[in-house]
Amino acid sequence: MFQDIAPHRFDNRFYKDAVHPEDVALCYQGGHILLQPQPDGEFALPRACHLPQKEAMEAIYLFSIDNTRYFGFWQTFRLAEAPGLRWQSTQVLRQAKDKVMLFAGMEGWHLYRWFRANRFCGHCGKPMELKADERAVLCPVCGNIVYPRISPAIIVAVVSQGKLLLARNANSQPGRFGLVAGFVEFGESLEDTVRREVMEEVGLKVKQIQYFNSQPWPFSESLMVGFFAEAEDGAQARPDMVEIVEIKWVAPDQLPAPQSNISIAQQLMAEFARRSSARGEG
Repeated sequence: MFQDIAPHRFDNRFYKDAVHPEDVALCYQGGHILLQPQPDGEFALPRACHLPQKEAMEAIYLFSIDNTRYFGFWQTFRLAEAPGLRWQSTQVLRQAKDKVMLFAGMEGWHLYRWFRANRFCGHCGKPMELKADERAVLCPVCGNIVYPRISPAIIVAVVSQGKLLLARNANSQPGRFGLVAGFVEFGESLEDTVRREVMEEVGLKVKQIQYFNSQPWPFSESLMVGFFAEAEDGAQARPDMVEIVEIKWVAPDQLPAPQSNISIAQQLMAEFARRSSARGEG
């Protein structure tokens, strides 16, 4: 999945330090990331030495992977000041062959969006400051503290009589199906969210809810928690025609070809096929 970068090791322990020329620079503008084109058509993350030499550009230590340190440069600058670099959509990272680049680039984007959304205190409106002893921003006037947002969400493989329920989101292209998913609401357990989301989106009651796996998902600042669940006997699935516009039940040999290997959705589908094979189905 997205976070599986072994044998590389991710270290998100917080500390402050000065940036060095060979540290990796994570720079963003909206939904774009600054990248360095490579001769083979791929991209690389730039180093701090590739950026404009401006005293006003504050570098914020974010995390390390192995012995490489990654710093966020949240200030904007003209591309002409960084020759050889290009702004690219963060969606480019999804196709990156370098799994460390994908992970680092997207985790940096997660932190960038959090930081940009909390430049001012939501309580008193004063400018926020980086907290000295942990990864958070602090209002020096009223003491309000804001941590990086991580929203829990579920994704569920609903099965019935040896088949898996696939659903097409209203925002997805025709023919592109996935699994039922949704954010956890206040007062809910994860299992409650599974039951609610499946009922709301496809009109099914489910039972035998079983935890499978989890993953960070910085594309939506989420922690995705994957489950299997069985549809109750005799229930008829129907799309809500708001979030879900099309559904279908598929056997293991009818699963769509994987779009990528970075998401827990693909792992759930693969696990459904594996379990079916182990039972001699499909």
